[in-house]
Amino acid sequence: MKFKYNITGLDCPNCAAKLAASMEKIDGVESAKINFLTEKLTVEATIDEDTLLPLLEKCARAFDDDVEIE
Repeated sequence: MKFKYNITGLDCPNCAAKLAASMEKIDGVESAKINFLTEKLTVEATIDEDTLLPLLEKCARAFDDDVEIE
């Protein structure tokens, strides 16, 4: 399944790429892409959204406390 979210609080495109790579290490996440300019996160995953979103938020906060996923 493909999920799309707004993501804010990233400082640079390099940070966005590093965070996306970290998110791809989450069990059940097949791919994660962040468009820094549009502040969009697209995730393809094999787990349901109720399980996925808290895992993405935890990963984002571990990366930087200012990052928010909506």
